[in-house]
Amino acid sequence: MNQKLIQSLAQIILSLSDEERQSLDHEISKYSVSQEIAEIEQKLQEFEQKYHMKSEHFFQQFQSGELEDSVDFFEWNTYYEMLSNAKIKVS
Repeated sequence: MNQKLIQSLAQIILSLSDEERQSLDHEISKYSVSQEIAEIEQKLQEFEQKYHMKSEHFFQQFQSGELEDSVDFFEWNTYYEMLSNAKIKVS
């Protein structure tokens, strides 16, 4: 770990105004959510490949009760809902 770099960054952050800190916090949060979205999308692609179905189509069918109650489907449903919620955070 580069201690001088960390100290420099700490000094810069402490010198920011409240508005600038809020802006920095917002940008860090957006980056974090973007990383989360990428990870979730990867999981959704795995389910899509396994079941040969797009997540949007799966979600509609699962929510309407047209699909069985398997562990995979509950997990897929959860990831789809997580993606929807993460996208709301970014916008």
